[in-house]
Amino acid sequence: MIDLFTQKEPYSGRGINKSSDAFAPQSELILFALVTYNEEPVEDKQVGFEIIDPHGVSLGSRESDTNASGVARISLNLTGPGKHPEETIFGTWLAVATVDIVGVKVMDTLTFRVGWIVEIVSISTIDENLKPRSHFPKASCVGVELHIRNIAMLPKVATIVVTAFDARNYLFDSIVWNDFNVEPGETHIYTYCFLNISEQAAIGNATIYASAYTALPSIGGVPYCPEVSANFIITRRDVAVINVTPSSVDVIAGQIVNVIVVVTNKGDETETFSVSAYYGSFLIQTLRVESLSPNQNRTITFVWNTTYVPAGSYTMKAVAETLRGETETGDNTYIDDAVFVRYPRVFIFPRDLSIIALVVAATAALLAIILLIIKRKKDTSQSVMLNVDVLPHGESLSH
Repeated sequence: MIDLFTQKEPYSGRGINKSSDAFAPQSELILFALVTYNEEPVEDKQVGFEIIDPHGVSLGSRESDTNASGVARISLNLTGPGKHPEETIFGTWLAVATVDIVGVKVMDTLTFRVGWIVEIVSISTIDENLKPRSHFPKASCVGVELHIRNIAMLPKVATIVVTAFDARNYLFDSIVWNDFNVEPGETHIYTYCFLNISEQAAIGNATIYASAYTALPSIGGVPYCPEVSANFIITRRDVAVINVTPSSVDVIAGQIVNVIVVVTNKGDETETFSVSAYYGSFLIQTLRVESLSPNQNRTITFVWNTTYVPAGSYTMKAVAETLRGETETGDNTYIDDAVFVRYPRVFIFPRDLSIIALVVAATAALLAIILLIIKRKKDTSQSVMLNVDVLPHGESLSH
């Protein structure tokens, strides 16, 4: 019998018609053929080798004699990947070894894959629900989905590097996973808040790149595969107050004033934010604006109770909350003209007139008292005269 195998232990393809572990482009391929007769090695036997690529094209034949251990050996370097490796060398290869032992021709075959041993197949951006998303505002987090493939039969250790660049090609964040264990087959990694978009990042098209290395280049590592990339959009966050209108500008303390405020969303994202109205430096009320779409306005009404407001002139103002990542904040505040608060007029006599009025009132009261006394005396005299007239006949007045 003849047994064809490679140097890829423990998955070298030992055994009849087995598969070997995978090979990377430009790596060395060593083929061994063990020739035995009655399970004993056969020396000095001519072994023929042939290698056939994934498209069925033979790369030629080689011959090698067995040594004292009954093993024949050839080696070659696989070609580079070229511009389109999937169309040239990537795929499943076939190796064949044949030998004639005492007039009996025996053969063994071996298959192996050629490709990127560890390959980042794709990278894409996702939201907090791990769903695809392509627009992210400044000062927010970008989620990432990585699709990684390991065509080997054993786990491989890789260093995964992801970097992010803004529209000006400035690096604004990166992450490195050292000693990442990539299991054989397909691996999908989902992670949110993976990259942070700084407030200095440029608005517009941005790009993330992902690479897999044997180790970081600074310590001698080399790439497993070409890097992959994905594009996304860094959006603007910008809300503004565009008008403030009080229902009255001349107010008697105690009246209710409606302060009409108009806000707008100048950014690219639907926003929820708070707005506060002030008279002077004093807060009237804070209201919340829910889900305001881009390029849309909304009118909100604040209720100002002036009951305990001191008289004076007050500048009306509305201030929209500064959003995280918002850079254009000058239009978040709108200042309107003043509102005058006053108290009702109370008519008070001058001091001199008050004294005169008091004297007049006192004189009038005194005269009224005198007249009353005179009236009472007069009434008493009339009563006495009436009593004298009715005395019994002949009775003396002295009695």
